[in-house]
Amino acid sequence: MTKLEKYIKNNGGVLSGDLARYIEKNQGVSNDAARKRIQRLSSPIHKITGLFSDKKSFIYHADNYQNSDYFDDLVNAFKSDAKRCYTIINAIKYHHGLISINELPNYSMSPVKPILGHMKFSSLIEKLKKHNLIRETREGEYGLNIFIAEQSAPNFRHIKGIEISKKIILQHFETWSKNIGLVSFKKGKNNHIVGGFQFAFTAPTYIDGLIGYNNRQKKPGFLVADILIGNVTDEDAISFFLRKLATIKASNPALKLFPVLLVDGIGIKALNQLKSNGVLVASVKELFGKDYSDLIKNLINTVTNAGAILKTEPEKYISLLSKLIKLIDGKTNNLRGDLFELAVGFYFGKYSQSINIGKRVPVLDSIRSREIDVLAITENEVCVVECKGYNYTVDIDYIEEYLSEKVKEIRGWLSSRYPEKRQRFEIWSTGGFTKEAVKLLKETKSKVKKYDFDYLSQTEIKERANRLNSDKFKEILRDYFLKEIV
Repeated sequence: MTKLEKYIKNNGGVLSGDLARYIEKNQGVSNDAARKRIQRLSSPIHKITGLFSDKKSFIYHADNYQNSDYFDDLVNAFKSDAKRCYTIINAIKYHHGLISINELPNYSMSPVKPILGHMKFSSLIEKLKKHNLIRETREGEYGLNIFIAEQSAPNFRHIKGIEISKKIILQHFETWSKNIGLVSFKKGKNNHIVGGFQFAFTAPTYIDGLIGYNNRQKKPGFLVADILIGNVTDEDAISFFLRKLATIKASNPALKLFPVLLVDGIGIKALNQLKSNGVLVASVKELFGKDYSDLIKNLINTVTNAGAILKTEPEKYISLLSKLIKLIDGKTNNLRGDLFELAVGFYFGKYSQSINIGKRVPVLDSIRSREIDVLAITENEVCVVECKGYNYTVDIDYIEEYLSEKVKEIRGWLSSRYPEKRQRFEIWSTGGFTKEAVKLLKETKSKVKKYDFDYLSQTEIKERANRLNSDKFKEILRDYFLKEIV
């Protein structure tokens, strides 16, 4: 092993520019000669190219490939010389290790549509996946390589609580912006593209000063907003937003933007950066009030600790859900599914020794996992509940996949984890099932012997709710989860 190979190996990985300066200093050669020597390096020395500024490359020894030092040095190289890569990794870290595939483009400084001189978001993601820096989950999320992640196992419930809260805040921000006449009525869109980039919320605006003209035809400007809650919002966290705006301004100067960043707290340096770049920083507390902010925090805590709260302090859930329904009534349908899991958990919490909401379990002989909406355990039985809290019917395709794949895979985990307990599977659907789906569900219920099975639509769900001594729960179930169906 040469001295140069030893140096590269001892450093885990090094940028070509830094390596050239090392060669200059230690071998007394010119920078040009040092770079030519780097170009001639071959196995066991390897290079990652195409991601770094000024055509730099990341150089590493084969013995270090994808170990902890390799990833540490690669991420540091991203931070200094590949901001678009670092921004993706930092965005996933900010979101506690997992983020929806649909949402990650919001937090990138790479465009989702072609812009001259900029790598597209999709191309960047493929490169990061190729180098094993990020991964896709079966549940439709991006996660980080374990050597990069700041925690060995993400807290799925905490992440879910933040996701639900973001939906609520964005919907109320849309209502607020419409009510004051800032944006056009019924034109707001989530995870939408403006100027080649994706934002969490966009809407056209005809406010004076934001209007443009094309051949004397009036063209609206756009309100573009992203949201950062549930973590420390510092200069690193906001860099994607400022870079998006700068790129749009450079590539499409005629497009007028009204940029907003929604936060639940922000560092003073980050705040000043945003203000100096003309960004409206909208604090959730200042925009909607302290009671609203406290309710959002309570929601995150309840979803995070759903199992314990539903078992030991179930009335806290009833109180929270009652307040949430008043807050979001008439504004959204897509939160029903998220909150319905808690409603089902409330029911089973009355009968079970322990309850778990949104538990992810490993699939045997696989690196994949499966999510259990509600896992209820009694002395003799373990019950797995699939929750569909929407106003549409569940079709045959979903049921076929659910029975042939999900039930089978979860049963494998249950058999190894609770071998002494009888297994039970239930699927609850507030929107009911199609005729074809009901036929298959009915056949399954009558045929299976190795486990118990049942399916519930509106009528059966009401019957279950009537067993509980909770008028408030029955009222919530009727007025929020079933009112548009019955």
